Amino acid sequence: MPLTFIDIERQKNWRIWMFFLLLLLLYFAVGAAFAVSFLGIPVFATPQHWLFAGFLALLVAGIHFWFSAYDTVNTVIRGLSGQPPDPQDDIHTMFNNIVQEIQVVTGNRRTIQCIVIPSLSLNALAVADLKGQAAIGITEGLLSRLTRPQIEAVVAHETHHILSGDCLETTVASSLFGAYASAIEKVSAVSQGRSFLSPALFLAWALLKLSYLLNMFISREREYRADAAAVRMTRNPIALAETLHLLSRGWRGAGFIGSGYEMLCIVNPQFSALDEIEGFWADLISTHPPIKARMDILLRMARVSINDLDIRATRKKETAVSQEPAAYFAMSPRNEWQGPFTPAELALLPWLSPLTWVATNKEQAASRAWHEPLLNTIFSDKLKQQENSVATSYACPACKQPLVEASYEGTQIHQCLFCAGTLVKNSRIPRIIARTGKERPCTNRVNALARAVSSENLRMYTTKRLSGSAKNTTPAYPCPACRNTMYRGFYSSAHLIEIDRCTYCELTWFDQDELAMLQCLIENRIVPDISPPSA
Repeated sequence: MPLTFIDIERQKNWRIWMFFLLLLLLYFAVGAAFAVSFLGIPVFATPQHWLFAGFLALLVAGIHFWFSAYDTVNTVIRGLSGQPPDPQDDIHTMFNNIVQEIQVVTGNRRTIQCIVIPSLSLNALAVADLKGQAAIGITEGLLSRLTRPQIEAVVAHETHHILSGDCLETTVASSLFGAYASAIEKVSAVSQGRSFLSPALFLAWALLKLSYLLNMFISREREYRADAAAVRMTRNPIALAETLHLLSRGWRGAGFIGSGYEMLCIVNPQFSALDEIEGFWADLISTHPPIKARMDILLRMARVSINDLDIRATRKKETAVSQEPAAYFAMSPRNEWQGPFTPAELALLPWLSPLTWVATNKEQAASRAWHEPLLNTIFSDKLKQQENSVATSYACPACKQPLVEASYEGTQIHQCLFCAGTLVKNSRIPRIIARTGKERPCTNRVNALARAVSSENLRMYTTKRLSGSAKNTTPAYPCPACRNTMYRGFYSSAHLIEIDRCTYCELTWFDQDELAMLQCLIENRIVPDISPPSA
C-alpha cells in the first residue's frame, strides 16, 4: 500500500490538458467571432489567417493558463483572507498538529499548508496549483465546533483530494473558467444584458458552460472517493458523518465563499435543490453529491442510522445544559481566599483581574486567572465594554490580555487595562520624559514611591555586587511583539528603575507606575539614599 489505510488513486493529467485545449478553442472562437462581427475580416479565407489566429490564440491561452494555474494557492488564500494557525490558540494548534500527522501517515508525499479562514460559516476546502503548493483550509466556525476525530476526518478527506490529483484538476478548472464567469457577469451588468447579442460573447458563454458542466460531472465522483479514503485513513466513518450532518444544518459560507471556489469545498456553499437529488441532470449540473446520500454510505459502514445522529446531537445539548458551571475560589486583594464563585459571579467582582490567583478548590494548586480559558472570556468582554479602546495585536506579557492604544504625554503607547503596564517604543521614551509634567504631573504618591524604589534598588544592587551575586533573579517577560525573552535591568545607572527591554524590536515594557516613577526621578533629580535608618 502506498499509504497507511488508503490507496492513492492517481489521476492522469489528460484532464488538465483538456482544460487547456478548451481554453485554446475558447480564445480561437472568440477571436474569430470578433474579427468576423466587428472587423469584417474573413478569418477563414486563407491558410495564413488560420495560422495567425491559431498562433495568437495559443499565445493568449498559454499566458492565461500560466498566470491562472501557477500560483492559485496563494490567490485563493488571499481571496478568502486565510491566515496560518495561531500558535497561541489551542484549537488552531490542534488543527496544525492533525495536518502534520496526516502528512506523516501519507509518507510526506506532499507539503500541505493549513489555513484558517476567518468566517463563522461551516465549510472546508483544499487547493493545489502547478507550482507544487497545496493547502487545506477550514473556516473558524467549523473548526470551533468540531471535535478532534471530526477534524481528522475532514483533513483526511481534503488530503485525499490533494494526493490523488483531484484537487489540482478542480483548482485549474476553477481558476481558468471562473475568470470568464466574472467577466461575463460584469459585462452583462454594465450593458444590462445587451452584450449577449454579440456572437463572440455568446460563444464564450456557451463554451464556458460546456467546460463547467464537464467539470461538474466529475466532481460528484470525487467526493464519494474522498469520503471513502477518509474512512480508510481514520477508521472512523461516524466522525465524517457527524461532520456532514453538522454542515447540512448550518451556514456553509454563501456570500462569503465565491462561486468560483465552490468546487474546492467539502460541501457546496450555495444551497441548491439539485445538490440533494440524484439522476443524470443532477449529476451533470451539481457540484457535490447529496449530503444525505454521503451520510447513508458512511453510516452503513458503522451500522448507524441518521436518526441515531439526531439522538446523539440532542443528548450532547442536554448534557451541556445539565452540567453545572465550574466553581472557583479567588484570592482577594487582602490575600484571603473567597468563594466558591460561579464564572458569572466572578465577573461581577470589581477586583478580579487576569493576575488574580484562582483555584477550583482550596486543595488544588492555584494559578493565575488568565490560565483559565473560561475566565479569559470574562476579561475579553470587559475589554470590549471599554469605550474608545482599540485592541492591538500585542498581548500584555504579565496578564496575557490584548494591549490597547493610548495617548501618554501626547504620544502613542500601548497599555494594559488590567495591570496598568505600558509598552513604549524606545524612540518615544525621550519624548515622554521631555514632556514630563505637561499632562501628568508627579503626584506625592508617585514621588515618594520613586524615592523608595530607587533607594531600595541601589541598596539591593550594592549588596549583590559585594556578595558576588549581581545576577538578576527576577523572571523575565516575553516580548509582546517577537515573543523572545526581554532583558530586565535598570533604565540607566543614574536612574535605578527596573524595566524590560527587547533589543530586537526596540520596545520597552514598564510595569505599573514604573514609567511615572522614571519621570519623577528625572524631573525632580531624585538621588537614591542608602544611608542606614536612624536609630
